[in-house]
Amino acid sequence: MEPEKNMEEEKKNDPAVGIADKMINKAEEFIDETADKIYNSETYKKAGDTMEKATLSIFRKAGKWWGKL
Repeated sequence: MEPEKNMEEEKKNDPAVGIADKMINKAEEFIDETADKIYNSETYKKAGDTMEKATLSIFRKAGKWWGKL
């Protein structure tokens, strides 16, 4: 128990930990904002539609092949 408490106190007193935490939070916010921009972009929507059409086409062909077996 004692070594764990000492380690926690050292982390709280270290200014580098505070700076690192701020940088991590900024990076997380940037990633979240960028992910939202990508998700809401027109290109992403078009890619999703294209993938959906391709998937349907593949399953239709597979269904035809399955019926021939």
